[in-house]
Amino acid sequence: MSGFHSSWLALREPADHRARDVALMRKAAEWLAETEPVPVVVDLGCGTGSTLAALQPALRAAGCNARWRLVDDDPALLALAAERAAELGVDAETCRADLSDVAAVPIGDARLLTASALFDLASQDFVAALANDIAGARAALYAGLSYDGSTTFQPAHPLDGIVVAGFNRHQLRPKGLGAGPSLGPAAARMLAKEMQARGYGVELADSPWRLGPSDRALAVEHVDGMAAAVGELGVLDPAELDAWRRFRRDSAGDAQVTVGHLDLLALPAPD
Repeated sequence: MSGFHSSWLALREPADHRARDVALMRKAAEWLAETEPVPVVVDLGCGTGSTLAALQPALRAAGCNARWRLVDDDPALLALAAERAAELGVDAETCRADLSDVAAVPIGDARLLTASALFDLASQDFVAALANDIAGARAALYAGLSYDGSTTFQPAHPLDGIVVAGFNRHQLRPKGLGAGPSLGPAAARMLAKEMQARGYGVELADSPWRLGPSDRALAVEHVDGMAAAVGELGVLDPAELDAWRRFRRDSAGDAQVTVGHLDLLALPAPD
């Protein structure tokens, strides 16, 4: 599995941080603070450290002095994540690992695993295998920002529904995390099902992007990505798809866009 470019991660980070469910982060932090004096948090697909930056204030508020293990397969992103951790005064180590191989995921002594915008890229077998490993370690899981398949635009365009449906279909193509189709919009609920089957208490919370005029650059990149994905499927005449893309780009400064995501917190049953 290849990583995402740091420029894309930087572009989406403000929308990600606004979208995260604050109550779920607080519950994760409070649970972790009760486990041991210096628990270990393992962040899978850490990118530039956005999950760390989002969760760390909640950890500090809960009095939790956690150590972080930042995991990614991209050394350039790991270097940026390490710099961010140092800037935030967080005790962190980096670990380069091939996330397509569940056996290579360094859970080890983790009390909490975190991941953001990751599991919609994963297959069902990957999610099931990772759930087994998390349960075996009796660790908790906080998984943020899994795309849920809902995208709405205001003002509307006649092709919005067809494009969103095509994009969601494209999301099911294998992305490198496990064998077979990716879970795409079904990821968060499938992850919840797998963790519940292992005796975990699971909460899901909505965490939608709400993009307005100040998010124009992100909205344009999002539209371009959707159009490129739908173009690969051949479900729309290229001229029609390009007209939709141009309309969406031209109206991005005034449009309101909502992209649905789900946050998940899975906690092991008390001993």
